[in-house]
Amino acid sequence: MYRRGTVVVASDPFGNAPRRPYLIVSDGSHPFAGAQYIGAGISTKEYDASVPLAGAFVEGGLDRESFVEGGLDRESFVAPWAVVSLREATVDRAVARVEDDVTETTVRRLVQFVGYSGG
Repeated sequence: MYRRGTVVVASDPFGNAPRRPYLIVSDGSHPFAGAQYIGAGISTKEYDASVPLAGAFVEGGLDRESFVEGGLDRESFVAPWAVVSLREATVDRAVARVEDDVTETTVRRLVQFVGYSGG
């Protein structure tokens, strides 16, 4: 089972690339924990709501060796609006872990996009 805050490389459900990185934002309370994960896409494109990953890795990282083809040669950002349900079978491997603050910020921004304001 991949822990919350793990960066994985998995199949791209949108078909834009063979594989892409995702930040796992779900935890053990997910109804299908270990079989499915909630992931937020990672990109080299920065937008206002993006969460930067520069200096946020506590293990591993994103580089050419993390991918079958391509790679991320530039600074990367989590896109909290680019949420996917990842099945265990579509995940190739874990490549990194990020600081808890990055995951928390991603989730706070994600829930704002679905109208949740807390409480």
